[in-house]
Amino acid sequence: FRCATLNVRGFNSRKKQYQVQRLLNEENIDILAVQETKMHEDDQIALALRPFLSAYEVCVSHAVGTSAGCFLFLAKRIALTDLKVTTDSGGRLIFCDFLLGGLQWRVLCIYAPNRICERESIFRHITEYVNCEKYMIFLGDFNCVCNVRDRASAKSISDSSSTLLRDILDENLLTDVADMHVEREELRFTHFQQSSHARLDRIYVYAELGPITVAYSVKPVVFSDHSLVGVTVGKESKSSRKFSWGLWKFNVNLLKDKSFTDGVINILGKLGESKYLSFTEKWELFKEEVKLLAIEKSSIANYVSKKEENVLQQYLLALLKDDSVCPVRYAEEIKVVKGELQRFQDNRYRGAVVRARAEKFLLGEQPPKRALADERCFALAKEITVLDHEGVTYKDKDGIQRAFVAHYTNLFGGKGEPKETAALKGLLQIAPELSTETKDWMEQPITKSEIDRAIESLAAHKTPGPDGLCAEFYQHFRDQLSLFLFEVIREAYRRQALPPSFLQSHTILIPKSKDEAHRRKVSSYRPIALSNVDYKIFAKVLARRLQHVICQLVGDHQTCGIKGRAIQTNIHVARTILENSQAEGSQVAMIQIDLEKAFDRVCHGVLWEVLNKANVGNIVFEGVKMAYSGCTTRLVINNSLSEKINVLSSVRQGCPMSSLLFCLYLEPLCLSVIRSEHVKGYTMGNVEVKVLAYADDVAFFCQDKTSISKVLDLCKIFCDATGASINKNKCLGIWYGQRGDVPVFFEGIHWTCSPGRYLGAPLDHMEKSSPYWEGVIEDLKERTRKWRGRNMSIFTRASACNIFLTAKLWYVLQVLYCARYNIQKMHRVFALFIWQCAGELMRRDNLFLRPLKGGLGLSHLFLRQLVSRFIFMRDQRHPLLQVMFQMKLTSHLPEYFVSSVIGSPAKMVGFVKEVVAAFRLLRVRYSLEYLATVKRRTLYRHLLESVFPVPVYRSLYENGPGNDVLCRVKKMRIPPTAKSFFFRLHSGTLPVKTWLRERGLPVPGGVNCPLCKVPETVEHSFLYCWDAVFLWDVLKR
Repeated sequence: FRCATLNVRGFNSRKKQYQVQRLLNEENIDILAVQETKMHEDDQIALALRPFLSAYEVCVSHAVGTSAGCFLFLAKRIALTDLKVTTDSGGRLIFCDFLLGGLQWRVLCIYAPNRICERESIFRHITEYVNCEKYMIFLGDFNCVCNVRDRASAKSISDSSSTLLRDILDENLLTDVADMHVEREELRFTHFQQSSHARLDRIYVYAELGPITVAYSVKPVVFSDHSLVGVTVGKESKSSRKFSWGLWKFNVNLLKDKSFTDGVINILGKLGESKYLSFTEKWELFKEEVKLLAIEKSSIANYVSKKEENVLQQYLLALLKDDSVCPVRYAEEIKVVKGELQRFQDNRYRGAVVRARAEKFLLGEQPPKRALADERCFALAKEITVLDHEGVTYKDKDGIQRAFVAHYTNLFGGKGEPKETAALKGLLQIAPELSTETKDWMEQPITKSEIDRAIESLAAHKTPGPDGLCAEFYQHFRDQLSLFLFEVIREAYRRQALPPSFLQSHTILIPKSKDEAHRRKVSSYRPIALSNVDYKIFAKVLARRLQHVICQLVGDHQTCGIKGRAIQTNIHVARTILENSQAEGSQVAMIQIDLEKAFDRVCHGVLWEVLNKANVGNIVFEGVKMAYSGCTTRLVINNSLSEKINVLSSVRQGCPMSSLLFCLYLEPLCLSVIRSEHVKGYTMGNVEVKVLAYADDVAFFCQDKTSISKVLDLCKIFCDATGASINKNKCLGIWYGQRGDVPVFFEGIHWTCSPGRYLGAPLDHMEKSSPYWEGVIEDLKERTRKWRGRNMSIFTRASACNIFLTAKLWYVLQVLYCARYNIQKMHRVFALFIWQCAGELMRRDNLFLRPLKGGLGLSHLFLRQLVSRFIFMRDQRHPLLQVMFQMKLTSHLPEYFVSSVIGSPAKMVGFVKEVVAAFRLLRVRYSLEYLATVKRRTLYRHLLESVFPVPVYRSLYENGPGNDVLCRVKKMRIPPTAKSFFFRLHSGTLPVKTWLRERGLPVPGGVNCPLCKVPETVEHSFLYCWDAVFLWDVLKR
């Protein structure tokens, strides 16, 4: 195994964490001792170590404040057993005992203090740990040398700690590894700092291990003034990691390479001239040749880049060797070379960030959706180390892969065949179908313009399928490829078969839970299909056609994937039913049905029958049939591909058509319940609601037990007819309203009187929501506290609040009452996170303005809430909610609602109170004509600009040029700290002495500049002060 030591001089930086991760991989290090992490908070450490935990166990010694701190990385690939770890409270020491190869080992990591007396104390402290009967490896930053030749200065320095350390090493037969490899031309010193170069970082091993230590090395790194010191104990082995060409992905940077783009055009031209190949054969050959060309061009570019970097690395090594002889002489050259090498590291880091879909986050713009929230899930999905399947625990990669393959072969194997084919015909009799005119429109041949539109709508930065070609490639060559694809698809309909690559996919497994015990089950992962982009283009064309007619085939009870319908409608309806049943003193039963592996158990034969009955026409029908007949997938597990699995059932999650096809598949069940005379749902006015569905999340509403029994009977008929399955253990029943005899179990389902959560909304808090929002506020504080160590500009922090914090709570805020004082508390959390201090530096309202208007674009939750409540009322199309408005809100808003049927008015509490208040506030400010047509975003922007005045720091220049300065700064590729500085300069919040006095803060020594004896303003500090040159120098650094 290979062990190494490195002083990182702080481990908070995400870039530095990435660089250490690269070192671990490139140097194939099994045990790494890291010193001076300067990290003491558990959450901060957990966040920093997440990228490493899939491959390493990490022992932690916490820093004291921002001083000291050590990590000890132990690779999981070496079979260490009986691990025992001990750390000290000062962040200076870690030792770990373990069993390896039948021998007892002890690894001791030390970070010695700077002061001699403190070093002596810690050396005496470790004496008892070094004196043991185990094979000892003692490594770290000792902050002293035991031999005068190990430092640049030859002057005699009295250091009693060095003498003590030598005695300890001699008494315990510990040998310096560097002394055993004097023949190697390695760097003499490991720490380079001005003229005080020294070999502070060392590795000592038990003398008996000396003969088997090989490959000693000292490698300078650009992110620290210490070097990486490493040695291999035992036989040196090469890394077994191999690249899987099946997981190859196109490098988007090649689209900027003219030789590559010209090569693609040439390939297209040559294939176009061929008269003996079909379009399908040409297309498959084209993709293969593009892949080979991309590999060739990438290899050349990588070689050139590596060559330049290697030359610089060798030059740096030579400079450091010369500098070891003549300290300081080559300091400037070393600084320049390190800067050039840092540029390569930065490019790699930027590439890693792009692969993690966080490029905008790096640049200080909007972070990508869920990038921060999904970091942990992404890491967990990449490495599965242990798995339980059918009573067997697998820890090896091959065994884990076999278990997953067996599970998904069974799941996708089409074993969920219908038991009652006659029942399916009965269910389909009540299913709607398209008219002849609509069918004729659906049967029109696919056009090139449809393919162009599908290519334009492709999302960028998405993981490609098995062929590795991404959406950006198709968008770059859209004009050439759309015509080619058009001919391929035309030929596919003639041959009744798609190209073979259309039917292939990779399936990645996303963990459903963060719980480690839960992730040990094969069923605890959600399969997501990664299809080739050319297939997605074809599927998007069919999905767009289906989208035009889906409302004719699927009722308003289903809201998933259908334009104009939203999941919030289901929650509003469910909340309205529960609130009204409570107010009326009636009782309603709500049953949430769990369809087990709903998408994966969709029988293809049933799907063909449903599409045939829907009368969608041959283009869609044959297209779907070709897309799902004979398709295969390979699982991506631990960065390797499994064998092929035939997909005989399921609608692929990740396919553009999947949600619409599933809605059509489920519609017979919903219609059978809606049209059953034996099922009595919840009635308001002339509207009866029996079912709500969002994909496979189905909820039924019943008035009595007879209706419940009938609903479950109809569900059983549907399952027998389609091969679906209901897991009653996960189903939930709710009795709400007037409580009589409420059984705990009925029809095999557990029942409760509390609404619980529905589609992620906490309906159990709809009466008293304050406890829920208080918990949300505490969660926001905790999350912002964890992010404080991130190197983000003030613009990025505002964007992070909008995307990662606001987006999470906004989903519930749209459907649940929230008092304004709770919203103010959320705003306070956002503001403190943005300013990164204990108080707010200016009027909070300025933060909500757009950058064009001098703010940061922070989302104002209260105004968004007002707009959301009004739009909910104005644009509502669901029959039950429309009736509720007519019956319950007419007396409150007579100028807006006109109704001949008025029920008892709703109480002005909770959500209803917010709806009425939102309309009244907007009605005062705007006309009914304006409110009737305005769009949501426009209304929010106009409301924001009318409520909040122009900031004082912008008022003088409001009508002048350059108002977009913050927009331009936000997009600049400059360090985050520079962006934050500019905003504070622009907004007048730099902590100069006059500003501090205006805020009532103490200013020791008065507000005058100590040099010029005039008030220290921003202008004086950077323009007129004698020392302004020094300040600008600080700013540039």
